[in-house]
Parts: sequence; C-alpha cells; structure tokens
Amino acid sequence: MELFLVFTVIFVALVFTYTNGFHDTANAIATVVGTKVLTPRQAILLAAVTNLLGAFFGLAVAKTISSGLVEAKFITQQVLICALTSAIAWNLLTWWFGLPSSSSHALIGSLVGAALASAHGNFEAVKWSEVKPKATKILVSPSPEVASAIASHQLKPGTTFLQVGTNKVAVVAFGGRVMMVKEKPGIEKSGIWYKVIIPMVTSPILGFSCGLVFMALLYALLRNWKPSSVNRVFGKLQLASSAYMGFSHGMNDATKCMGIITLALVSGTKAGLFDQVPSWMSFLHTPAGSDLHKLTLGDTFESWLPGFLQFGYMPAVGDPTSQAVPDWVVVLCALTMAMGTAAGGWRIIKTLGHKMVKLQPVHGFAAETTAATVLAVTGSLGMPVSTTHAITTSIMGVGCAKRFSALKLKVIEKILWAWVLTIPAAAGVAYLLVQLGRAVGFVGK
Repeated sequence: MELFLVFTVIFVALVFTYTNGFHDTANAIATVVGTKVLTPRQAILLAAVTNLLGAFFGLAVAKTISSGLVEAKFITQQVLICALTSAIAWNLLTWWFGLPSSSSHALIGSLVGAALASAHGNFEAVKWSEVKPKATKILVSPSPEVASAIASHQLKPGTTFLQVGTNKVAVVAFGGRVMMVKEKPGIEKSGIWYKVIIPMVTSPILGFSCGLVFMALLYALLRNWKPSSVNRVFGKLQLASSAYMGFSHGMNDATKCMGIITLALVSGTKAGLFDQVPSWMSFLHTPAGSDLHKLTLGDTFESWLPGFLQFGYMPAVGDPTSQAVPDWVVVLCALTMAMGTAAGGWRIIKTLGHKMVKLQPVHGFAAETTAATVLAVTGSLGMPVSTTHAITTSIMGVGCAKRFSALKLKVIEKILWAWVLTIPAAAGVAYLLVQLGRAVGFVGK
C-alpha cells in the first residue's frame, strides 16, 4: 500500500507540473504573441523547447522545496497527495478565470497547510525562519601547495577532497579546469520568511522598477529611430528574449515538482519501502546526501560543448549533506512541463498579452528580458519565485514607461487579488484535505 502511495505522489506531482506548464505558458510567451512577432503555435513550440532545456539547470529551487520549507518528519505520502491536489485545484481555478496567479505560491501554500494539518496545528512543522552560520564557498585558482597535490591525482569531474599537509582541501574539476574551493565566513538564511515571503514582495518590485528603467533607457536610445526600424529590429530580438524567458521559467518552475518527488522518494527510502522491490525498480531508492562526483544533467550538457563555448563554466561545489535530485526525476519533470507548455494557456495569454497594456516588440523585449533575469537570479539562489509575478510586473513597468494611462487598472486589480489570496487559499484547502483524509482513514492519526 505504501509503495502504491509513492507512485500516486509521483503521478499527482506530474499532473501538477503539467497544469503548471499550461497555466504558466502564458507567462513565457504572452508578450511575443501580444506583439504579433510569433503566432501562438510558433510561440508555444519555442516555449516548450526552452522550458525543457531550462529544467535541466538550476536545481537549487528543488532543494528548497524538498528540504527547506517544512519538517520532513511531518510529511507522509498521503500528506503530499493532499498538498498537490490543493495546488492543482488552485491552478485549474485561476486558469479557468484567466487569472495569472502563481503556481509556485499555490504549491508552497499547499505544502505549508498540509504540514500544519499533519502536525495537528503544531507550527514547528513549518520552517518559518532559520539563520545559521554557514561559510560561503567560492572557487579560486589553486595555491602552489594545492596545485602540487592536484598534480599527483587523477581527478574525476565534480568535487574532490585532497589531503594537503594537515588540511583537507576541496577542489572542483570540470572540462580540464581545476579550481580550489575557498570558504568565506557568512550566514545562511532559509525558511518561509527568507525563501518565499521576502522574494514574494521584492521580485514584483524588481520586475516593475527594472522594467520601467529599462524601457525608459530604450526610449532614450531609440528616440531618433523610425518606428518601422524599431519594430523590425526588436521583432528579431524578441525571439531571443522570449527564449530566455522560457529557459528561466523551466529553470525555476519545473524544479519545484522535482523537489516534491525527491521528498517522497527520500521519505520512502528512510521508511525502507524500497528494500524488497525488484531490481528493475531500484531507481526508486534515493538515499539522503549526494555523490560528490555526480554531475547534474545541466553540467553534463555543458561538458558536451566545445571549450570556447563553456565560457569557464564550473559545476556547483558538491555537498555530501545536500540531497541530490535523481536524473530520472529531472528528465520526467522536464518532459511533463514541456508537454503542459505545448498545451497552452490561451485565457491567461489574452490577459497578459492584450488586456493589461498594448505592446509593441520593443516593449515585449524589455518585459521578457527583465522578468527572465529576475527569475534566473532568484532561481540560482534557491528562491521559488513566481514567474507570473515577475512577467506581470515587468509588463506593468514597461507600460508605465510608455504612459501610466496605458495600464488597465481594473485588470491589474483582479491580478493583485489573486496574488494576495493564493498562499492562504491553497494552504486552507490543503489543510482541510488532510483533515478530511484523517477523518476517512486515508491520513494517519
């Protein structure tokens, strides 16, 4: 029965990823459709491909979802099913009404509400705010002593600990390059407050302000251009910005599902559910911790590129205490997100691409570039930021640079209400689902 529940969690998580794909397709392609640079069919194909590629990079968000928001001891397979069902319901509801709400915040709110219900209202089930000393790891050129130690070893790609005198020194090898890991004293801030609430407030502000400033600079630079020249040049540039947006969306959103499935697999492994499974199901066994020499799929793709195209890329420093995401989970979630993206989300595209502000190619380029950069930066920091918030506020900022009256304030008011309600509404539904599951015997007492 428990093994069946693990497969149910995986299935429901993939359903959520699929709904996330068609719900958030609009975020990646609404501007390029609204500016008529691409047809909806062409834009969806571009978004699906770039979403797929982006999902292989930036697994920091997956680690936050799997271990940084709620206490694992209160999470069972049944609780995860309730949380995912709540998130799916919110995605479908807001999609039906054409509201660009956040799939990220729906999932986070559902996870928090389900954890609280599982713990009988014990607030210790949620990691609200954690600040602890943690050295920041940076890569520097090896010192002469470390270089001597490196010369006597045949290093595998990834992180290796070398004995240098009386000390153990970590080095990272990749693509024929070797860098030494140096630690700088610092602190680590984690939990709901630092990973969700603060970014939830700051990312829309950044999207709006950066979109406004970027568009104002473009107006200044292009003031002597003919409108036809601006449309022709930025029509081409918007293809690149739309691809960048799709890549950042995949990097940020597909990884959330990976975190949920990894959480279920680690929980099942600790409970011994996979000890007696047939050999062909051994892939389910996911021990805590990571292999220092196991490159992510994104790192592997980078290694296939010629050296001059790697631009000095180095993989993240391996941490044996940090949970790795299995490769098969990455591939499965990436493909599911791409399929969901291909299904499209026409209702939300209509809201973002046409109803909020009338866009030209130059406006679409500015909005997409701004939003994609916000997502890429926050994703690399492990912050599950809303793609919806980033692109919507970027469009608002671009619209305000044109003129404040270009914005449709009634549409924006509906969107803001969806933002405010998402986390508490999803949390409340997940809480009730767990309580209902407990009442009918589906969730343990």
